[in-house]
Amino acid sequence: MLIYKAYLMWYFINVNKGDENMEKPFSFFLVTDTHYYDSSFKRTGDAYEKRSVTDQKCVAETPAIVDAGFEQIAQDKDTDVILIPGDLVYRGEYQSHVGIRERLYKLTEQGKKIYLITARHDYCEDGEPVEFEGDEMIPVRGMPREELRDFYKDFGFDSAISEHKESMSYVAQIADGIRLLALNCDGDCKDFKGIWDSQMEWALDEIKKAHDEGQYIFAMTHYPLLPFSAVMNLIGDAKLTDWENVATKLADAGLDLIFTGHMHAQAITDYTTKKGNKITDVQTGCFVGCPCAYRKVTFEDNKTIDIKSYTIHDFDYDKQGKTAQEYFKWRFDRMINWKMEEILPAPVKKILDRFTLKKLGRLLCFIVDKSIENLLAKDVGVELVRNIFIGNEPYVEGTPMYNAMSKLLKRLHPVTHIIEKKASAKNPILSDIDTFVLSMIGDKEQRDYDTVLKINRE
Repeated sequence: MLIYKAYLMWYFINVNKGDENMEKPFSFFLVTDTHYYDSSFKRTGDAYEKRSVTDQKCVAETPAIVDAGFEQIAQDKDTDVILIPGDLVYRGEYQSHVGIRERLYKLTEQGKKIYLITARHDYCEDGEPVEFEGDEMIPVRGMPREELRDFYKDFGFDSAISEHKESMSYVAQIADGIRLLALNCDGDCKDFKGIWDSQMEWALDEIKKAHDEGQYIFAMTHYPLLPFSAVMNLIGDAKLTDWENVATKLADAGLDLIFTGHMHAQAITDYTTKKGNKITDVQTGCFVGCPCAYRKVTFEDNKTIDIKSYTIHDFDYDKQGKTAQEYFKWRFDRMINWKMEEILPAPVKKILDRFTLKKLGRLLCFIVDKSIENLLAKDVGVELVRNIFIGNEPYVEGTPMYNAMSKLLKRLHPVTHIIEKKASAKNPILSDIDTFVLSMIGDKEQRDYDTVLKINRE
């Protein structure tokens, strides 16, 4: 009996001791691409409509959307930290910066600590920003890039433990045992959208320093580190310049997690280097567009991060009788339809406007499942594009839409094989168009919104 009591005493002492040494859970919110357009600006008339129809994101609506979203975040009293990886304002308007900064200060008054970086929409070196009235675009005061660091000094810069001032990047201690590597990727503010050599050298030193001091370090930057969909390999600014080299250097240095924005998409993407080191890029949708999303990231323990995604439920604006989500979707679809009208030849547009999938199948001699046969080809095209950005693309192998697309591609092989031969030399990803297309319509992992990641903080 004495031995049994001694064992129980030893067990409870050691178990309690272990509990005391465990890291407490730590959470932060990730908000990106707020694209705030100040309510003081004029935003009516044909000039505004012509600009607005080309945008995936909202513009005039942003004060109402941002206020509603920040209020939702403020209601979470257990999560004090907010990260924002750039594109704070619409197109570099100084007054928009004043307006968004006022809202950030309000969040700090409600107990939030904010760390941000700026991005290319936050300054106006490529031309004057404007307001809209009638047929006119009226120039307004812009924000010079060199003023941004001090303008937002209270949101990560002045409290940084290390800073790369040339690039406006910094390292912050955001919790016990956790550091943030905030990497500005403006590059040369022109074609190069990436990390300078001196900036990379500094970043690698900071990663090593963090590890040597027993700190876990992760990063955020504006442009995606990794192409999140096959088509993004063909879009220049859909990922950092020289992304494979950048990803390899960061991952081989021990950085395994980065949060990004810019493409207004919900996506979680992995990359593994030749040495076997993996880095995960968590890209988050636009705060003021479709998909309207923000994330809550929780470090549960030394090995687990829980990621959950949220949306803005409503905002005070004339949404034409639509819910917030319906309104965001309508904005997105309007943009895609406008682009299709602009780029597609007239005969193709007629086919898409009139043909259901059933008619298309009859034309090309394949059978379409009854559950989708009455869908218009045009509407399906818009949905497939939208799904790439919304994430968790649903049409995986075995679904009626996947089967229909697979049959369509087979019928088009005489054409696609010619394209493959001509295009694959420059873009190897186009060497197999069937795989290229089908990979964009279905995601087997279904983790773009909520997931659990394994890390190593020890």
